[in-house]
Amino acid sequence: MTGEKKALNFIARHGAIIGICCVLLIFQIIEPRFMRIDNILGVLNSSSLLIVMTFGMTMVMAVRGIDLSIAQVADAAGVIAAMLILSGKNFAVAIIGALLFGLLIGIVNAVLISYLGVPAIIGTLGMMFVVRSVELTLTNGAQPQILFTLPAARVKYFFFIGQENIGPVSVLILLTIIVIAVMYFVKERSVFGRYMDAICNNVRSSLLAGINVRRVFAATFVISSLLAALAGVMLVSRSGNAVPRGVETYLTDCFVAVYIGTLVSSRNKFNIIGSVIGALFVGFLSNFITLMGMGIAYKNIFNGVFIILAVMLGVLKSRVNA
Repeated sequence: MTGEKKALNFIARHGAIIGICCVLLIFQIIEPRFMRIDNILGVLNSSSLLIVMTFGMTMVMAVRGIDLSIAQVADAAGVIAAMLILSGKNFAVAIIGALLFGLLIGIVNAVLISYLGVPAIIGTLGMMFVVRSVELTLTNGAQPQILFTLPAARVKYFFFIGQENIGPVSVLILLTIIVIAVMYFVKERSVFGRYMDAICNNVRSSLLAGINVRRVFAATFVISSLLAALAGVMLVSRSGNAVPRGVETYLTDCFVAVYIGTLVSSRNKFNIIGSVIGALFVGFLSNFITLMGMGIAYKNIFNGVFIILAVMLGVLKSRVNA
């Protein structure tokens, strides 16, 4: 193997992790507060929401799909949970109502895309606009749903999810760890996960092997919307209010996290551990931008650059492995 071939092989295999570490090191050099323990814990806490949403996008993209409605579903689910609390319902009803909303949207997406043949990018884009319109109608034109001004007795159990700790660890992080464990089993260790990998590799071969491709494809959209709804509940519980259209920026973050996550795999595979790493990197990136006092425009620039770099590195890895 020539020196050039060895260098390309090394970059393809380890370039993503090395690049992430280098970027974080540069951030620390520029802003000394970046690697403080309290800042890291804050990033872990806030990134938990993105991690859960990213899992939904990972599942859909792992079967060659896409879900553009995921951020809007999270947004609307949080608003529904907040509105139920404000109307006097208890925390359990609010959470179940938000999750049922996510389940409903997931089923509609699944039927449209898996059984009626609507292209995923069109179906989920249309659903995004439908959910947004419903959300704006419910809130009388994007009126915030504020919970932190309510009596403590009415919101303490709902706020427990996003604002309390069990020992030294926040409930939000513990809940995210549980979700990571469940999704790792589903995607990486279950028969369903193997079916997903088969569909991603070759749809026709999967059909010939007897896999119900439509059912597997549909299930990923249901899982995606359920995880989005859970993330919406977590966000509202953490912030104490629900602002319509406040989660929309997470859509781009999900894409960046998923693409970075594929680079952790030797075969550019959509995977749960990689998605966790990608989501955490996006979380640290957002935190650095906040510490530096930069606006959303800079975040979009960084997101665009990292998506392009991730795709380029993925292509390089595919060529090296060929």
